[in-house]
Amino acid sequence: MNDILTIDIGNTKAKYAVFHDKIIVESNVFQPESDDLKQLLAKYPYINKGIISSVGGKTKECLAQLENIKMLVLSSETKLPFALTYKNKNQIGADRIALVAAAYAEKPHQNSLVIDIGTCITYDILTDDDRHLCGPISPGMNLRFKAMHEHTALLPLCTPTTDELKIICDNTVECLHSGVQLGVIHEIKEFINLYSLKFNDLNVFISGGDNIFLQNKLNSCIFASSNFMFNGLRLILEYNDIQ
Repeated sequence: MNDILTIDIGNTKAKYAVFHDKIIVESNVFQPESDDLKQLLAKYPYINKGIISSVGGKTKECLAQLENIKMLVLSSETKLPFALTYKNKNQIGADRIALVAAAYAEKPHQNSLVIDIGTCITYDILTDDDRHLCGPISPGMNLRFKAMHEHTALLPLCTPTTDELKIICDNTVECLHSGVQLGVIHEIKEFINLYSLKFNDLNVFISGGDNIFLQNKLNSCIFASSNFMFNGLRLILEYNDIQ
């Protein structure tokens, strides 16, 4: 019996998922500087290999706790089931590669747009002939709220809300929520329209921690679960068949 470990280190959180076959048996956040991963290996002694995607550093700290298992560190040099077309491949974030792999796992050999809504919003295309095309990057919702708070004298710091978003507002907080969140919604809608003109039968995946605030506001989209990226990492690890 072999289990695998998938790790995603983002700009704000580090997360792991343990797979038995293709089923996640545990997932959670962890602290790379602690002994969380050592404790995890003690709990799951059948883990014999794993993969790390990191855009937030801390890879060495994780690998130091995982000396007894084979680990693949995801990069643009990793063998993938699709081709990277970016001119400067070493500039592609590992998270973007993992998300495209997740779309490949869900809808292989189809045109797919993956929109990830986290610290930043990224747009990535997987074509039906298995090419990865990088799209724009824009600030995420919390980054927009933070920028307005830090670069003005009086605007308060807000976070995304599930409340109704208005175009006629009664107070400053409503103005900020509507400006940021409606702005993001309309940005995403327009990018979906633009990509749909270029790619036929386009699947649209919405992933990332802030996608909950967009549900019921974007039609014909697949709102990915919190395990979406982990499934992409699992697929890449299987594709590389490390022993």
